Amino acid sequence: MAAENPGKASVVEDVMVTIEDQTESHPSAGDKPRSRTGAHKPTHNLQGESASFDKSFIFVAENEIEAHRISNNYKFGLKKWKSHVTSRPLATRSEIVQDLYADVSKVRRIKVTTLRFFNIVYTLLFGWWVALAYCLIGCLMFITILGKEYGFLCFRLADYFLWPFGKFIHQVHHVPLHVVAQSYNGLKAKENGDLHEKDYLLGNENNLSPNAPQIRVSTCSLQRKSYWKLPETYLWLLFGVPVLWLLHAVIWFICWLLVVTIPVAKINSKMMLRIMFMRPQEVKVEHHGVLVLNQQKRHSEIIMFTHQAVNVYYYKLTVDGINVILFNLLLFVILSLVLGYADQENVIVDATAKCVLAVFAIIPLTYYVGMAITSVSAQSSFAVGAILNATFGSMVEVILFIIMLKKGRDTGQECYQELVKSSLAGAILVSILFIPGMSMVVGGLKYRMQNFNPKSANISSALLFVSIAGVFAPTVFSLLYGDLQCEDCQSVTSVSSNFTNVTGFHCKGCFKSVFGIGGNRVMYDSKVAPLAYSCAFILPIAYIIGLIFTMRTHSSEIYEEFETQLKEEIGKAAEHGSAHWSIIKSVIILLLCAAAIALCGDIISENIQPLLQESGMSEYFIGVTMLSLVAELPEVVNGIQFALQNNVNLGIEIGSSTAIQVCLVQVPMLVLVDVIYPMGFHLIFAEVHFWAVIFSVIVINYIFQDGKSDYFQGTIVVFIYVLLMVMYVFTLPPDNAVCAVPYSNGSETINSSQSFLI
Repeated sequence: MAAENPGKASVVEDVMVTIEDQTESHPSAGDKPRSRTGAHKPTHNLQGESASFDKSFIFVAENEIEAHRISNNYKFGLKKWKSHVTSRPLATRSEIVQDLYADVSKVRRIKVTTLRFFNIVYTLLFGWWVALAYCLIGCLMFITILGKEYGFLCFRLADYFLWPFGKFIHQVHHVPLHVVAQSYNGLKAKENGDLHEKDYLLGNENNLSPNAPQIRVSTCSLQRKSYWKLPETYLWLLFGVPVLWLLHAVIWFICWLLVVTIPVAKINSKMMLRIMFMRPQEVKVEHHGVLVLNQQKRHSEIIMFTHQAVNVYYYKLTVDGINVILFNLLLFVILSLVLGYADQENVIVDATAKCVLAVFAIIPLTYYVGMAITSVSAQSSFAVGAILNATFGSMVEVILFIIMLKKGRDTGQECYQELVKSSLAGAILVSILFIPGMSMVVGGLKYRMQNFNPKSANISSALLFVSIAGVFAPTVFSLLYGDLQCEDCQSVTSVSSNFTNVTGFHCKGCFKSVFGIGGNRVMYDSKVAPLAYSCAFILPIAYIIGLIFTMRTHSSEIYEEFETQLKEEIGKAAEHGSAHWSIIKSVIILLLCAAAIALCGDIISENIQPLLQESGMSEYFIGVTMLSLVAELPEVVNGIQFALQNNVNLGIEIGSSTAIQVCLVQVPMLVLVDVIYPMGFHLIFAEVHFWAVIFSVIVINYIFQDGKSDYFQGTIVVFIYVLLMVMYVFTLPPDNAVCAVPYSNGSETINSSQSFLI
């Protein structure tokens, strides 16, 4: 008789798991060990008299690459990024995070209850029919006679998957005990050393130790050789594996997408990849971690265990450096491309659903673009990072806008131009109101009062004024010198109080326009177009001067203390670190994202008209909300995360930098593209956009003055953004800004807006 302990090997006793009807105790999610490289604390002066930084904010540069990323966050013109670009040792993470990456065979001494609400929900949703499927397959294997051992295995697994919580699946080894102990010692050596996030993923225990794969092959070689010589193996592979593998794949897919149910996804993954292809004699299901064997030469290890169906902390999990939620959103990219191009006749889904899917597909692609840019910037020079941010940093919006403008040119509808202009105005409003506002609210609720660097904010404010002045200069010219044009005017005669006749006109649909009667372009071509080209030429120069000022000539005055402490931190960071994405991989991802964004943008432009018609929302509202907000969601998330780290300075800087990049980079690029390939993009915004942006810039610059923020200030800023969006709900766009849905007239398709001309 040999009693086996439930660790990776029977000689280890400190990995016992106690299952009791008690509540589970976990350390606080915020209890994270400090890095071995130390930390520096940049401080802000409350009066804004120096460029010091807030000492309450602590950040750690684990290695040189992360130090460059942190430094880039404080540079103007470079994308601010919260997430790490290098894999972090799990030993430096909290116990909760370590549990997220742990394999389902890794158990530890904890006291938990398995009688939980979500465990019961699992049984009601999945457990009973998975157990039923195993019972049916087990009966089928019994009928074949040869497969009766697999029948017994199915019954054991039916008991397990009906209620897997607190149960152990053991693998029995016909090998000496010291071989298994060697494997476990190799694992412990790596766990105590340099085990990283990417070493644990969905039960891939072969990554845990460099010697583990070879040892596992040696311990299981006899079983593997005999496995393929047995006739029942092929019966199992023919009648059992296809059905059961499909069932587990469906459950894994659903549970992985839900994120919080990844514990269930892990056990299904282990079942599909390993346990299902083991000999039935090797698999034992027990209700405890100790397996009693009747032979001294037989030893076992726990290969699967879980005590919970749901773990809310799995939102912290990353896959190849990308948050698991954003990783899962790639499903929208696949669905959007497949349905958008394979279902041309809208048989499976309608045009509105296609448009919504394509919009959601932009979200993960935007995040991947940001991660790729940050990875390259952190592994190269500031100049390379600045060039990448000025080009690929606006890639999502520019590609989408160009496709929309081309669609407008091909269909002859001006509404696509207005959608693009509304999106540009919406991006500015999101950047200067919503992102800083949410950062102030979240940071203020956690820290009561936060401080930021007013000198850096003032530089962004100055450039913001220049940006807005350059972008809206043609609009101001149009308002001042444009002709008043009306859709319909009727003469009206009335009698005044002194009995004299007064004749006038009653007009409707009046607006200022630089285009004369019948579309005369004399004023536009001679005055407005040269002004727009001049602004498009000057704005990028202002962007370049801002880069030189903050990154070269006056970097020490703005970031003196920060730079000094950062150099000390880099000196302490002995580890070089390994980036999740190399420079080559990042460039490839950028190119793939560019192609995917172009395809999704084409789907949006082709299907946005039915969305506008069915939703009843105006082109202005769709532009300033849906089309502009989705591309800025990574900035919103990063700003909130910085604020939660008591670094509201970067939360504010993210918004200002994004708005500046819209004005100084995106708008000039659109003007340049329109010069090369005319698509009718006129740099004249509607009055509602002009006044909304001007008012927002004044408000946010007033907030920047004192260098302090709290949740009340943030709430006011967010409320202003919400009120502006409500205003857009009730704003009636002019007729030329309304996208007309084409209808069929015999063999010919015409636009309803043009039908009165036919």
